[in-house]
Amino acid sequence: MSALLHDLLTRLDQWHTTLQAWGWLGVFGYALALVVLQMGFIPLAIFGVAAGAIFGFGKGLLAITIGTNIGAVVNFLLSRYVARGAVTRYLAHHEKFRLIDAAIGREGGKIIALLRLCPMPFGLANYAYGLTAIRFWPYFIATFLAIIPANCFFVWLGTTAQEGLSAATGTGHARHPGEYVLMGVGLVAAFCALNYIARVAKAAVSKGEPAADEAPAA
Repeated sequence: MSALLHDLLTRLDQWHTTLQAWGWLGVFGYALALVVLQMGFIPLAIFGVAAGAIFGFGKGLLAITIGTNIGAVVNFLLSRYVARGAVTRYLAHHEKFRLIDAAIGREGGKIIALLRLCPMPFGLANYAYGLTAIRFWPYFIATFLAIIPANCFFVWLGTTAQEGLSAATGTGHARHPGEYVLMGVGLVAAFCALNYIARVAKAAVSKGEPAADEAPAA
């Protein structure tokens, strides 16, 4: 997986100028590439950072938002209506999935939203949710809203890194040292906020697990 990821990033670097030159076509092409990548369980975080570096914050966020949401829909529908048997066999030995399934059965979109804030493989999670009892629209709305913080963070990180590199190499406007301090503080604050949200979400989901594991009284 690491070798594949390295190859993808190398090719992405080579396509940097081309994607920018394509304008909006490059943005939508990048989004579709994310859909394909998440179907194969490729981690998307680094590609969120790359989107910010290539397109800037606005277009980068649009690209990753389109890609992650379409990917969430595609995997969900594939799992529910096409590849249900294969996905079920893959998750058969995952005890955590049984507990999550029971929790989603009780809480629906609320649990999906909380799980989206936890560090879980995005593509695999999409397949897994297709096997649960949740209906499509609660799943989609919860996904759309809950992945906004992480998408913004990764794209912002890429945008900031690219701007800093441009300034350092003389291809961008010169920055005051205070700007770098503010960027560093913002980066640490954003990371801490996402980490805190993830811990709160994980605790909330774990709190419901014992209840999910209890058998109904005879």
